[in-house]
Amino acid sequence: MTIRRFSAGALTAFMLVTAPMTATWAAHRTDAEAAIAEAKAVNAKAAAAGADVTESTRLIEQALELMTSRQFTKAIESADQAKKEDDYALSQAAKGAEGKVAAELDKEDDAAKVLADDAIAAASAAREKAASVGGEWRDTGGLIKEAEAAVKSGEFDKAIKLATKAKHQGELGYAQAMAEADADFPSYMRPKQ
Repeated sequence: MTIRRFSAGALTAFMLVTAPMTATWAAHRTDAEAAIAEAKAVNAKAAAAGADVTESTRLIEQALELMTSRQFTKAIESADQAKKEDDYALSQAAKGAEGKVAAELDKEDDAAKVLADDAIAAASAAREKAASVGGEWRDTGGLIKEAEAAVKSGEFDKAIKLATKAKHQGELGYAQAMAEADADFPSYMRPKQ
């Protein structure tokens, strides 16, 4: 009887502690709707400024599709990415509206973009090398795509980090495939003849 009361009390305490935490982990429909509405507003401003909003519009449509399958967290992520891209496009349009030409863009951004593009190219080469021997890792391609998206939205440091990670995975995948190329089953695993 005492054990049963203790178990019930422990279960009750566990539920009281964990129940409020689950509410903070999960995204709600209202959060996703708010993120999409904010992304749409910024998208409209960017379109009015004459910026190319093709990719951000696609991300907003993707967020709306995710809402139908109740994937609210992913919908928020898509809407946030669209907002970032449109914010960047608006900042670039504002620079142009102030009379600055493309050649006068911030040199740090230009240098960071060149570094990010170089890092993505190196990651793609490492991925192709690993794939040529059957050693491409699962996440490498996704990391490269994320890095390319980060460059489009002006997040050059993030793009460099993602591309460097993808390059490292490509190199490790190639080394792993080469190390396992001549691997054989141990004698105790071979079928008896």
